[in-house]
Amino acid sequence: MPTTLARALLTNVKIILTAIALMAPLTVFAQGPACSSVFSDSKPAATTPFEINGSFRKTSGGSFMAFRSNAPHYWNWLRQNKTSLMSPRGVVTGDPHILNFGDVQLKDGGGKFGLIDIDDGGVNAPLAGDFLRYFIGNQISPYKVVPKDLFKSYIDGLNGKKMDKPRYLIKMRDKTDRDFYSLQEKRLSKMTMKDSFSSEAGLIRLEDVSPEVHTLYEQSLPAFKNEMTGYRILDVGYRLKETGGSQYLPRFYFLIEKDNERHIWEFKLEMEPAISLFTHQPDAHTRFQYIVNTYRPADPMGPYRFVQAGDHVFLLRERLYSSVNLDPAKIASDKDIQNGKDMSLFIANRMGLAHGSQPSGQDLKTRLQEPGALESLNTLANDYISMIKKLNND
Repeated sequence: MPTTLARALLTNVKIILTAIALMAPLTVFAQGPACSSVFSDSKPAATTPFEINGSFRKTSGGSFMAFRSNAPHYWNWLRQNKTSLMSPRGVVTGDPHILNFGDVQLKDGGGKFGLIDIDDGGVNAPLAGDFLRYFIGNQISPYKVVPKDLFKSYIDGLNGKKMDKPRYLIKMRDKTDRDFYSLQEKRLSKMTMKDSFSSEAGLIRLEDVSPEVHTLYEQSLPAFKNEMTGYRILDVGYRLKETGGSQYLPRFYFLIEKDNERHIWEFKLEMEPAISLFTHQPDAHTRFQYIVNTYRPADPMGPYRFVQAGDHVFLLRERLYSSVNLDPAKIASDKDIQNGKDMSLFIANRMGLAHGSQPSGQDLKTRLQEPGALESLNTLANDYISMIKKLNND
């Protein structure tokens, strides 16, 4: 294992937020706790050497990759660049961009479109700031949509007007519904060989990881095994992404079997969410409930939950085949770009629906429909884009 892993862990892995009391009851579109005696917009002093601090992380791969890797930097920047549009608060995704939304396979078949990355979301945060981050990501990507069109799709959502599914999504969902199990089996066959992970899985053997990672694994293993009660563990592997918003977060993969069916479960270490750089957040499990109730379908296939392992929290999820893949780095044709633009408008509309259904949705609609609202968002977006391009030397 490269020695850079140990250095990365020392600077990026941290203990999840300390629990905060006095939480409001959960509802599907809850604004989240907003008591001023519990939450404020100022970032508290770091209590451990592992907490995120909102500094910019220079990243290879261009401006969009730099944007993806810097959700904490964005929320820290926005805290210092507030406008009146940021007053309506609610449950936010925290890091919305085209790769963090997709079809979620359902337990009883079929799929629903929703948020697939909840790492940086939270409560009592500016809804317009959530959309602004999505707006910036679109404008800095190859799927750039005319700003007024993206804004209109979002406003339509705020007003309860649901956009029709793009042809791309209809085609991909039809493919998934018809062929999901065979495609999932092919994926499993590719990632495994007999009772072990294959080289195609791209995982590192546990005996090759750094002492820090091995200690984390040994400390967390009892909690992992508890989640896998009734399953036979066939193999274990490790992965560390060095790009994107989840860079340097340890992930443990388990190949498990039950009733002659095999699954791959991932336990991904959770850091403090990016939105905590704007406003204090509740404990991880409470925050999880607000986000999934607002942005994800209720009955997904496989596990999807936070797991407490000592002082750490991991996101447990099953690795499933997904036909929706609009990675800007994998564009092969003009058709790919058009599909990305169509889906960008669709996601903006779905964000608007989720934001508008929350208690502060009416206030948000009123503010965003005032003259000059789009211009204000566009100015903030251009300022941030110019800044990160300069910081990233793009």
